[in-house]
Amino acid sequence: MTYRTAVGALALIVGHGAVAAETHGTHEHGHAVLKLVQEGAEVVVHFQSPLDSIVGFEHEPENDEQRTALDEAMRTVQVAENIVRLPAVCTLDGEPEVNVPYLGDNDGDDHDKADEHSDTAHAEHESTEDGHDHDTDEHADVHADLEAAFKYRCEDGIEWLEATALATFGGLEEVELQAVGSDATVVETLTPASPRAALTGF
Repeated sequence: MTYRTAVGALALIVGHGAVAAETHGTHEHGHAVLKLVQEGAEVVVHFQSPLDSIVGFEHEPENDEQRTALDEAMRTVQVAENIVRLPAVCTLDGEPEVNVPYLGDNDGDDHDKADEHSDTAHAEHESTEDGHDHDTDEHADVHADLEAAFKYRCEDGIEWLEATALATFGGLEEVELQAVGSDATVVETLTPASPRAALTGF
C-alpha cells in the first residue's frame, strides 16, 4: 500500500471515514492541500498542489528551462522539511513517495497526473470556425497536480504542524490542512503569515 493510499485507508481505520471534505475546488491555483492521518505512532502526510503553483506551468515541458524546473521540483519535494515540519518526536519512516507530472522517474506511480478537460487532445489543438488557431488558449484546459507523501513514527503526541511548503514555493497562497487522529480532527487554512496549526488531541 502506498502512502497516498494509506491516507484514505487509515482515515477509515480510525473511524472518521474519509479525510475531511475539501472546502475549495479540487484544483485551484495558489491553493494546496495537506492531509495528515494518525493511527497510534504511525503518521502519514500527503501533500497535493497544482503544478502551476510549484513551477509556473502545468503543460508538458516545452524547453530546457521548463524541464529543469520540473527536475528541481522533484528534488525539492523529496525533502520532507521543504513541505511540512512536525515536532522532534516524529521521525521519518522510509522514503517519500513523490509524483511530479511529465517526469519518468517518479517514486510510486509512473503515470503523470495531467488531466486535459478539453474536447480535443492537447497535441491536436483544433482551429476555430473562422480557420484561426487560438494559440493563447493551447494550455488553458490542462491541469496537473504534484503530489508527495511522507510516513512518520511519532513516539509522543503531535502538538503542531507547520506547512513549510508556503515558504518553499512562492506560488502558494494557502494550504488547507486536513488532519485526522484517533480522537481529534483539525481542518484549518494555513497561510505564509500563519503556517503553523495546533494539533490538539493528537
